Amino acid sequence: MSTEFGVQVRHEAVTNGITNCFFNGVIAWFLVRTKEMIPVWGGQGLLVDFFATGLILLFIVTLIVVPLSRRKVRQGKLAPLPLPFNAYGQFIRFLARRHLSLSALLLGLIGAALFVPPTAAAMALLQIDSLSPMMFALTKGVWAGLVAGCMVPPMIHLAVCADIPEFQASES
Repeated sequence: MSTEFGVQVRHEAVTNGITNCFFNGVIAWFLVRTKEMIPVWGGQGLLVDFFATGLILLFIVTLIVVPLSRRKVRQGKLAPLPLPFNAYGQFIRFLARRHLSLSALLLGLIGAALFVPPTAAAMALLQIDSLSPMMFALTKGVWAGLVAGCMVPPMIHLAVCADIPEFQASES
């Protein structure tokens, strides 16, 4: 990976992480500020909310980041990147051959599945059963920022791979 590409990926990851941290925290605060406590477990709990947030957040971010990154490739601001032939490279190639909406859905599902279980484990280990509205909003903001920041690199790899003719994704 070139230094320029790495800088671009880090910039996008940090920008998306900070933006999503702020907006998801603020939105969470406005949605729960009148509640006494928010449970961690159960159908109305934090973990169900986080799974839905992860799925929706990553779906939307993918629909934004991939086209913007593809435009940067077309403008020559970002070079197409040959991917390694490991499992990660094969997964990105798989996504690149799919419609953007399906790729966004798959990244959302994978991201939610990757980040919710460690969150559940942390809550269980720390014996946290509920959070105040402020702690919920702060936790959700930080969590959403981390999820977005960590999942932006695969989105950018998808965009630069998709612009390699061999892996051109269908735009229909």
